[in-house]
Amino acid sequence: MLAKITPIRRTKLLEIYSVEELFDRIRQDEKIEKLVSKSAYQSLIEYASLETLQKALDKLYTMGVEFLPFSDELFPEKLRQNNVLPPVGLFYRGDISLLKSENPAVAIVGTRRCSEYGKDATEKFASELVDYGFTIVSGLATGIDAYAHDACLKAGGKTIAVLGMGHNEFYPSDNQKLYERICREGLVISEYLPNIPPAKYTFPERNRIVSALSDVTVIVEASAKSGALITAERALEQGKEIFAVPGNITSSKSLGTNNLIKKGANVLTATQDILLFFSDKNLKNPQNIPQIQLDFFEQSLYNHLNDGEKSFDELMEIENMTHGELHMGLISLEMKGVIKRSSNNKYRVV
Repeated sequence: MLAKITPIRRTKLLEIYSVEELFDRIRQDEKIEKLVSKSAYQSLIEYASLETLQKALDKLYTMGVEFLPFSDELFPEKLRQNNVLPPVGLFYRGDISLLKSENPAVAIVGTRRCSEYGKDATEKFASELVDYGFTIVSGLATGIDAYAHDACLKAGGKTIAVLGMGHNEFYPSDNQKLYERICREGLVISEYLPNIPPAKYTFPERNRIVSALSDVTVIVEASAKSGALITAERALEQGKEIFAVPGNITSSKSLGTNNLIKKGANVLTATQDILLFFSDKNLKNPQNIPQIQLDFFEQSLYNHLNDGEKSFDELMEIENMTHGELHMGLISLEMKGVIKRSSNNKYRVV
């Protein structure tokens, strides 16, 4: 097994050389021995041949695992950024095209030992975001992660799972069936060789990829020292926005999320909060995402507002509705994220 070596400006190297060229370069350049221990250098020499590399890749394919190198055009741009510390490649099973999908992505993460409230909130947001075409990204751990992946698939959506270990060492075993289902219907990726087991350092490293692949990160439920907070830290380092679900102030499982809110994280109480954020930041116009169904009255209201913003009284003059019907119609459209009330109390299409 290769000795652990601290990567030295690997991003810059991979901008110049392919993975195969780097292996060949290592084999030819004895000066590298000065940078690492003698035993590590000998291990590199042993592995640094194209023939050995090809045999290793062939073995992966027989396992059902494929390798996507940094040099491949399918390698996602979101993982090429310097603040991510890009992996040299990804070992994957499933639909690799999801890495190049134009649909916006939301990371949903949280504690492994979640409450029923955390489970319900996770399933609500994951399934509702699917209705708007979002891809759900998480770490396939027990608890919030697993509930997010599962709810997404049950709603007919696409999900990406990022492992903190190699594919052949998948953990926890309770999620094995979910892992196999995501391999069939979504995408499972790992930066680790298939036989690398989980370790304390692999999960924090995994978290940077979860946040990097996502446009925003949602922390549903987390204790004061939850690993999900590391995902939030990585997201902030990458310039991403954080949403936190407020929780019971007497519950230790909500200390982390409530503290995030106190520090300025976006409060998430409805899916509309995320839709409005995407609209306001022009990250992705919700109108370009598959529309949810509107009933006859909602569609009529939407059509009138599509012509320009209007006040409640102006809509009363146009629509053949009672005061109560109009009020409920506007609330319904707001909750579905298709209209917004401005500061001057007029309504407009988002």
